[in-house]
Amino acid sequence: MDEGTIALTVMTGLVLMTFIGFLVWGIRSGQFKNVEDAKYQIFRHNTEDSNFSNGSKKKNPVEQGGEAK
Repeated sequence: MDEGTIALTVMTGLVLMTFIGFLVWGIRSGQFKNVEDAKYQIFRHNTEDSNFSNGSKKKNPVEQGGEAK
């Protein structure tokens, strides 16, 4: 085998081991549990916003007497 093939084989092995390492880390740390929850986090974040928690609403600038940009 020539040097190019050896280098390519070593690099492929390193990339494969890195991928497997991240996969094992993700499984052990629970990254793949409850994957459906991620799409609902943005809705929970918006409802917990301080502007909405005290009952006040953001007004449209036109309603306040200003002009729309």
